[in-house]
Amino acid sequence: MGLDMFLFEVPKIGEMTCEEVLSVHVELGRLKSEKNELYEQVKPYVKNFVKYGHKWKSLLTEVAYWRKANQIHHWFVENVQEGVDPSDPYEVSREQLVGLHQLCIKVIDTKQAPALLPTQPGFFFGSTDYDDYYYLDVEYTKSITEILLNTFNFDTHYLVYQSSW
Repeated sequence: MGLDMFLFEVPKIGEMTCEEVLSVHVELGRLKSEKNELYEQVKPYVKNFVKYGHKWKSLLTEVAYWRKANQIHHWFVENVQEGVDPSDPYEVSREQLVGLHQLCIKVIDTKQAPALLPTQPGFFFGSTDYDDYYYLDVEYTKSITEILLNTFNFDTHYLVYQSSW
């Protein structure tokens, strides 16, 4: 048990909003069994996954994962989720991703972590110390955001943040 954080790639399908695609994703099994017209529309975007002997279908593809990086979670809550902290998925814009990337660079360069990217205490959120592990999470986030900024296609996909604990 603990804070798990994800970035997912979600395909842009026709005129559907990010929220609509996520809603369809939740109902994939039911829509398929009912032979629903909506399932037929999203079917070309459904991917099959297998991990640890489990099989599932999804419209979401994981592109990043953190564990107990509460300072990064806090940034997403404040800058993407408008200060609200449910475990619902939230769309992340390119501009927001650029902001997180630049912030990580600044934290690494200046070591002003508490002022720039504060930790967030919480039940099973991990350490709130500004230690080597804190900076490893910031370095990892800098690397992930750099890769996504260079490769992620915001024209064809939504980028979505979601956490659970």
